[in-house]
Order: sequence, then structure tokens, then C-alpha cells
Amino acid sequence: MNSLWHHRVSIITGSYGSGKTEVAINLSLAKRSFYGNEAIVSLIDVDIVNLYFRSRDKFEELAKRGIHVIAPAGDLRHADLPALPASISGSLHDTQQQVVLDVGGDPAGATVLGRYQADLPEGSYDMILVVNPYRPYTDNVDAMQRLISAIESKSRLRITALCNNSNLMGFTTPEDLLRGQDLLGELEVRTGLPTAFVSCVPAIAPAVSVMLPNVPVLQLGLYMLPPWATGNNYAGEV
Repeated sequence: MNSLWHHRVSIITGSYGSGKTEVAINLSLAKRSFYGNEAIVSLIDVDIVNLYFRSRDKFEELAKRGIHVIAPAGDLRHADLPALPASISGSLHDTQQQVVLDVGGDPAGATVLGRYQADLPEGSYDMILVVNPYRPYTDNVDAMQRLISAIESKSRLRITALCNNSNLMGFTTPEDLLRGQDLLGELEVRTGLPTAFVSCVPAIAPAVSVMLPNVPVLQLGLYMLPPWATGNNYAGEV
């Protein structure tokens, strides 16, 4: 176990623009670094909603980094509504694997996750909602609560923690994450959900750690940059 996760299975979800795919990829790499060769690390892509930024599109690059990507095979991996591999259930039950699931955060994506509800008994997983308060639909606490309720209802699983991925792309400052954490603090009070970690690019991570000393920091390498994005502070919007 590590300060960034408490269970073998980590489910990463969030609305479009939250940065959840970037977080899922980097959490997989953090698990690989933490466990070395002692465990298989699998990144399972069950996001059928986001057609533009999907972890399966980085299949070869992640494989070179020691991440076992489970996604629709071959040409099907780029289909809009791909069939999901039967091996997903096996990975969820395999105690030798460390697993990260990349899940779409709207009702359709959460419904797909609900297929695996029987494979995920309560207390066996972390389900982390990635939040960027600078994006529509998660820019206030009421909206965040509605998103939580919708995801839990459709997936039949419980969100267990939050990730503060506050960012304004290349213009992100440590203060932006601090303001985002103030909003997540209100959500914590209402829901009882803790903030599992804050995620940001390495350039601002030291300052963020000073400003938020009680929250672990997941440093983000940027794998899902859109063609128009430049700058070291871009924190992902997928």
C-alpha cells in the first residue's frame, strides 16, 4: 500500500475535462514504480464515452513502461463502442495484479462499470472521483454532489475518495490548486469523502506540497496532450 492508494484496485472516474485519464495513467506508473517487479500492473480502459483522449491510445508507449493495458484488441481499440475484453474480470480477481480502471464519468460510462459490480465487493477497491473545479459541471459543490450521485447510481459502486486536479492547462499555478482544495474541502464536509491526493505537473509540485502539506501529491507526466497544448504547466483535461 502507498499513500496514493489503499486497495489493490483503483477506479478512476471523472467528468469530461477533469483530467481523469491522465491521472489513471500516472497512477498506474506510480504503482509500477512502487512495486517494481513484484506485481503485474494493469491499466484497464473501460471508457467508451471519450472518443478523443483514451488511455488505450497509448497502448504501446505504456507497454514499454511495464504497464499491461487491457482494452479492446487490435483495430477494435479505436472503435467508438468497442466490446470489452473478458479478461477484465480475471484481473479484478487476480490478487497478484495491481489494477487501475479508467472509467467514463457520465451515466453511460458509469453503467459500463456497473457490469463489474459483482467483481468489486465493497471494501476491495478505491473509487476516486477526479475533479477540476475550473471546468463546467464541477465548478460548484452542488454540481459535484450531483455527479457523485449519478455515478454511484449507475455503477452500483461507491465513490471512496476525491482527487484535486484543479488546473487551467498551461496557466496553472499552485494557488489554483489551493483554491480548488477549498472547494473540495466543502465537498468533504458534505459527503464525508476524503481527498486522496492532489495531482499536478512536477514544475509546481514542490510549492503545492508546501501549500497542502496534509495531502499527498501525484506528479503528472503528460501523456494525453492535445495538439494545441503547450507548456510545462498543462495538467490534462481528459
